[in-house]
Amino acid sequence: MKKRKAKSNSESKYDTFSITMELERPLLYNDENNVDKNNKLKKENKSQIRKKRIITLLTVLALFVIGFFIWLSNGYSLQKEDMKYLQSNSKVEVTAKGDYTYFTPKNVSATKGFIFYPGVRVDSSSYAKLCNDVASYGYKVVAVDMPFNYANFGKNKANKVIEDNPEITKWVIGGDSLGGTVACEYAINNKNIEGIVLISSYPRDNISELGFKVLSLWGSKDNVVDYKELINSKGQLPKDTKYVEIEGANHSQFANYGMYGGDEEALISSDEQMDITVRNIVNFLYNIQ
Repeated sequence: MKKRKAKSNSESKYDTFSITMELERPLLYNDENNVDKNNKLKKENKSQIRKKRIITLLTVLALFVIGFFIWLSNGYSLQKEDMKYLQSNSKVEVTAKGDYTYFTPKNVSATKGFIFYPGVRVDSSSYAKLCNDVASYGYKVVAVDMPFNYANFGKNKANKVIEDNPEITKWVIGGDSLGGTVACEYAINNKNIEGIVLISSYPRDNISELGFKVLSLWGSKDNVVDYKELINSKGQLPKDTKYVEIEGANHSQFANYGMYGGDEEALISSDEQMDITVRNIVNFLYNIQ
């Protein structure tokens, strides 16, 4: 009987390496999937963290902006005892038209006008006495309300005043503190402006060669204005600028809203400071030709 020939190893045995790989393939596949899932989770976590940070940052920014506008809006306004200056009298007719309060002299056909921009956080009504007194000398005066009591947000609001009052042939613009600075910026781009009145204020740009007449007033006890900037700005103003330092005057008494935060007590009365201010503005307007 013939013996069967033994099969070779390659025929009698399985390829153990191949079998092992086949057995481990699902494990390797699962490991790869787990790595991919982990990487995906890490990316998603990083993305979520980034989104949360952005949302937090935007929330903080929004709260800051809202707080800033609330702070601006809740500022200074005319004191109750001075509300009479917002009413017409024998010399001046007072008319409120939206964001503009007109002080028009009676029995006089005014040909010169004065546009006034208020300081930071100050309602334009706070300058009612100043505007009323100037108007009583025969000049149309317009106090301009600013968005959120911030003149930078309403720089060109004087346009409407000029457009609505064609009978005025000479215009002067001015303002208190930031209002004066913004008034300068408006004047630079407006051919209708002949003069600028700066109260505790100074220009950002050089206006020395632009042909404006300028009156600059401040108080010796003003603890709000930046005196360094005030002094340095002289090089940016015309050589014939009239400078008036009111001895004993502070920042607050150029208006009638009470005491401005951080200001110093004045050494002269509010009425005296206002009278000196009005007299200088009236003389300035008179000399505008």
